[in-house]
Amino acid sequence: MKNRRTTPEERLRKRVREHAARLRDGDDPVEFWATFCEALLAESAEPGPAAMRGADGGSAASLRASRLNTLFLSLRTPVLLLDADFAVEVMNPAACELTGAADVEAWCRGDHAPVPLKELAPWLEGPLEAEGLGVEGVEACRLDVPVVQRHGERHFSVAVSLAADFPDRRTGYAVVLDDITDRVEGERELAGERNRVAHYLDVIGAMVFTLDAAGRVDMVNRTACRMLGYAEEELLGRDWVDILVPPPQRDAIRDCLYLVLSGQVEEEDERSFPVTTREGFRRMIQWQSQVLTTEGGLPVGMLLSGTDITEQRVIEETLAEKELWLRSSFVALGEAVLILTPEMTILDANPAAEAMFERSQADLQGEPVSGLHVNAGHYEDFLARSKAAFEAGERALFELPLKRRKGEIFPADQSVSLIKGDDGATLGVVNVIRDISDRKYAEAELKRSEEKFRRIFETIEEGYMVTDLEGTVLMVNPATCRLLQFEESELVGRNIDTLYRQVSERVGFREALQAKGAIRGLQMTARRKDGTAIVIEANAHQVLNNQGEPVAMEGTFRDITRRIEAERVLRESEKQYRAFFENNHAIMLLTDPKSERIIDANPAAADFYGYPIEVMRTMNLSQINALGRDEMFSEMRRSMDEGRTYFIVRHRLAGGELRDVEVYSGPIMVQGAQRLYSVIHDVTKRIELEQEMKLLATTDALTGASNRHQFFSLGGVEVQRAKRYDLPLAVIMLDIDYFKSINDTYGHAAGDQVLKALSGAVSSLLRAPDIFGRLGGEEFAVILPQTGIDEGVEVAERLRSTLAGLAVEVGEDTVTFTVSMGVTRVSPGDKTVEEVLNRADEALYKAKRMGRNRVVRG
Repeated sequence: MKNRRTTPEERLRKRVREHAARLRDGDDPVEFWATFCEALLAESAEPGPAAMRGADGGSAASLRASRLNTLFLSLRTPVLLLDADFAVEVMNPAACELTGAADVEAWCRGDHAPVPLKELAPWLEGPLEAEGLGVEGVEACRLDVPVVQRHGERHFSVAVSLAADFPDRRTGYAVVLDDITDRVEGERELAGERNRVAHYLDVIGAMVFTLDAAGRVDMVNRTACRMLGYAEEELLGRDWVDILVPPPQRDAIRDCLYLVLSGQVEEEDERSFPVTTREGFRRMIQWQSQVLTTEGGLPVGMLLSGTDITEQRVIEETLAEKELWLRSSFVALGEAVLILTPEMTILDANPAAEAMFERSQADLQGEPVSGLHVNAGHYEDFLARSKAAFEAGERALFELPLKRRKGEIFPADQSVSLIKGDDGATLGVVNVIRDISDRKYAEAELKRSEEKFRRIFETIEEGYMVTDLEGTVLMVNPATCRLLQFEESELVGRNIDTLYRQVSERVGFREALQAKGAIRGLQMTARRKDGTAIVIEANAHQVLNNQGEPVAMEGTFRDITRRIEAERVLRESEKQYRAFFENNHAIMLLTDPKSERIIDANPAAADFYGYPIEVMRTMNLSQINALGRDEMFSEMRRSMDEGRTYFIVRHRLAGGELRDVEVYSGPIMVQGAQRLYSVIHDVTKRIELEQEMKLLATTDALTGASNRHQFFSLGGVEVQRAKRYDLPLAVIMLDIDYFKSINDTYGHAAGDQVLKALSGAVSSLLRAPDIFGRLGGEEFAVILPQTGIDEGVEVAERLRSTLAGLAVEVGEDTVTFTVSMGVTRVSPGDKTVEEVLNRADEALYKAKRMGRNRVVRG
């Protein structure tokens, strides 16, 4: 059964549907369909392929014309075809209805005589002329045109394009009109609504922003612009977070906006964070937010409303800070404080009150303050004293005992004040309490101390004397009588001037006391009753009355005759010490052991260090000591371990030269102060000789590598360390290939040069902790601490390659050589370094047997 052939109308509808499917969001539908119509018109005007023509050659064109006619008549959009003079030739029914033209069929068939556009649609003719259509190459245009009709105003979106040539018709224009009245009215209503909203938003005092889904500013009110210092155009289209939020808060705010807009969290009703004004000032804003959605509930933006709370926040923070300060003071106050109600009930208590009464705040709150008093009588006394002070407008101050939780009674100083409101009403009472148990105890102690002072006065060894301003003795202690050999009755009433041996001392004492008001450590000579003289050291001061006027003199003194003699003897001994110190050829320093300051230096020290003695007396040991603190401690530890009485350190001379010295030090008392006396010997040459001897004993004389004994000594330590701490350790044995032939061909001197060159090259490639030694002849070994077998093989290959490329110049000859190597590692069963070397040696000879110049793992 054959398929039914589709009619031209069906094929045209199918083509329209296919074309409509290609209409995308954002395309202009009028322009889209106008283009489609032009394509159909052009298609109908051109002859088709021969296969589509009928016997008369025109059936295909007729078919296309039929399709176009069907589409033209069925369009609800008004379409007019104009000639080049802007006269209407053809209109579809929708256009006839719009222009009010009669004889619709004639207009649709094109049988109507052309009518100037200004007669049918004068509202369209003016705008087209204004667009310059047909002038200066303008062949198409698009514009919106309003039309006033009986039922109101309508708006059309007009698309005009140049029409192709048609049979029996000149070129003209196709005009398509799309009714956009509803859209324009909607836009007007929306604009009016936006104007009303904008006016309202500009009137309110809050800042208002609307943001799109990307966080850009869509709308901002005048309040926000004024408060932030921006013009509206500076904010519109800008990222709200980037332009207003300070950098530290940007990430958090942007994340919050994203989570709210994406629906991952509930939108926040209120949040406070700062913004930055155009001038760079920071303002604290309290924000309210609301997500803006489509009718389908999809979020498209956000509405933000902000109130400036900067000043409010400052006030709140200031009040909070003040409240915190007051509360902290209340809590930290050392005195107990009770806040009482007007009815004398405890409202609050600070920690000091809790400690004083041995009760918690919870126990105290709500309790009558009478419970803290000793009894009802004491409480009545408390109320009476407080009331009397309050009536006089004063604070009540009195001493009244209280009791602790367990009934212990203690003396207390109390201060009671009223808390008044702004209206003068009594809000409460502040009761500040100070426990004066210590003061009472001190008063009792003072009485006891007076008795104690009397005993001290009578028993001290120093003389004590009080005189009037004229020098008449008013009081003396027993020690004064013993020192001067007078009875108390012989001294009291006597003038002190008779006790001075020299008149000049008496005058000087009086003048100094009057000038300074007090003197200390004044040495004078006094006369005893029998006429003998003693040297005394006196301290004295004037006694002043309440007005600060001197009324008497008092002082103490002691007999220092024996001390003066001892100091004389000490000075003689110091002279002897000074002569020994300065004339000794040994280097000597006297230092302060605490500050390490150089107190003195003898001439031998000045000659050795290169500094004048006066300069050395201003120096510190750190200026000549070249060792660091850790090195000094290490040397002190070695000295103790070795039982030495000296330290070996390095000193720096004035010219910068370093010298090794032995320092013998010991404590000495000089003028009552402990000093450190040091004798110093220069041992630089001796230490250099010792180091040379040590080097000769441990180093191979020819190559400079460790000798066999030193290599085995150091290697044994490394093997034991590796086994103790389970560390990797690799050993390499190397031997020069055909070394005998080098000696036979070039001589033993050439062989020595080869050995030196090998040693220098190997040493340059090894690390500081690696051990390299010559075991004998042309045989060498290397110990690599903390190195695995694989790394050891890599080191050996590097050594082999380097040595193979080494050229030794011997006279006019150039000698090259290769080496064979065996590499092994320390195993758990190894006890000595010899066992490890034996395995490396076996691997070495295996390398020899395999052809030499290679590395073999053992």
